[in-house]
Amino acid sequence: MDFRLVRRLGHFLAVAEEGHFGRAAARLGISQPPLTAQIQALERELGVRLLERSGKGARPTREGEALLPLARRMAEDAGQIESLARDLRAGRSAPVALACVTSALFDYLPPLVRGLQAARPASAIAVREMDTADAVEALRRGEVDLALLRLDRDRHPVKLRPLGRDVLAAALPEEHRLATQDGPLPLAALADEPMLVLPRGISPAYSDAMVAACHAAGFTPRVTREVGSAMAQLGFVAAGLGVALVSAGMARLRPPGVAFRALEGPIHAVGVALAWNAERENEATRLALELAERLFTHGRVIMDN
Repeated sequence: MDFRLVRRLGHFLAVAEEGHFGRAAARLGISQPPLTAQIQALERELGVRLLERSGKGARPTREGEALLPLARRMAEDAGQIESLARDLRAGRSAPVALACVTSALFDYLPPLVRGLQAARPASAIAVREMDTADAVEALRRGEVDLALLRLDRDRHPVKLRPLGRDVLAAALPEEHRLATQDGPLPLAALADEPMLVLPRGISPAYSDAMVAACHAAGFTPRVTREVGSAMAQLGFVAAGLGVALVSAGMARLRPPGVAFRALEGPIHAVGVALAWNAERENEATRLALELAERLFTHGRVIMDN
């Protein structure tokens, strides 16, 4: 869109609607000579006379009348573009891009998205499931505005607001000998079990917390396979390929073939946090932080003994 042409058409529209150069100039907030110059430039550019001048004012020529409907549409479109650009600069009407780790999809994502939708009904919300490491990079690159992830501290320029505490649970094949026992499961009972884990690079803090818990229980986890996601962990567990230590919130998924056991302790995991890029803050991120304060209680435990 040629905004210089659009501006000149807007000047023509003002004169045609006011029927007078002086009133049109006052409406546009400019003096009359520049307005006359803009109309003349537009007539030269289009190669037609648009206005007939008289002592009483001005009125569109036949050619000008033919152009009026298009001029109005272009002026409306330009106004909407300028308004949207102002909102985008302020972060008001921009689509909100949100990354979310799998284990936060049910406890944290729904209330946050509902709150954002209620506060910003005109803005679309795009949710992308991704692991913590990818979400951090997406925040740094400006590909997402917010992320629900598992991180233990800020990673400049990414800042965190913890949303709650979490605990580890054991995910076992449904037919496993430990699956149906009563009471919390001692972590040491898994010392000899084949362990399915996420690569450390996906969420280093979460992985380190899991390994540290095993060491505190007196053993090093017998890792037999690394899998690419929390959902893959549960699928492999259901297939009988091993056991896994997962966020207790994953039990809400109720996947067939998987039994969940609370662990003695409880054993705390790295909790979910709301993350944002401090160098790219906008109205949407500030709103999300306000919502988080209202929606989530710090220290909340998803599943305990």
